[in-house]
Amino acid sequence: MSKYDSIKTATELVAEVRANGLSRDIEDLNIAQEILDRSSTEELVRLANNLGPNGEPLEPPTGTETNTRRPTQKTFYHIAFTVWTWENAVEFFNRHTNPEHAAYIVVLEENKRLRKAKTELEDLRDTLLHEQEMAASERKELQDQVQTLLCNVEEDDYEIMRLKAELYDYMKEID
Repeated sequence: MSKYDSIKTATELVAEVRANGLSRDIEDLNIAQEILDRSSTEELVRLANNLGPNGEPLEPPTGTETNTRRPTQKTFYHIAFTVWTWENAVEFFNRHTNPEHAAYIVVLEENKRLRKAKTELEDLRDTLLHEQEMAASERKELQDQVQTLLCNVEEDDYEIMRLKAELYDYMKEID
């Protein structure tokens, strides 16, 4: 029976190893490897990047954990380099803890923000183009209405002139 049989999460494993050291028994190491392998990447990344209260720049945002928490990075990597192959442990470090990775995460987040802003900008542009098309259509309709009214006024002016002429003719006959 392994001393790690009752442990279910990587966080519990790190706490146990911090308190009692890492057991070198093969069965215990196999259980530790199983625990790390079935843990979520998010949990492993959190443990790998926990540098303590003053760890910059990989410190979690203020308020997510207490400032008095103990660092887990060294203990986590001690376990990882013991139970994983060297290549797997180095790959995990390069992907999730390497300071260049932190910059990469910032770039990914910035790219995500920029893609969202670009989408919003394209939506606004499409809305503006649609509104411009609608305004142009309305302007064309108004111009057509004005043209129709001008034609009607011109016809009415001709009708008024014709009626005046007719009236003039009647007045001449009466005289």
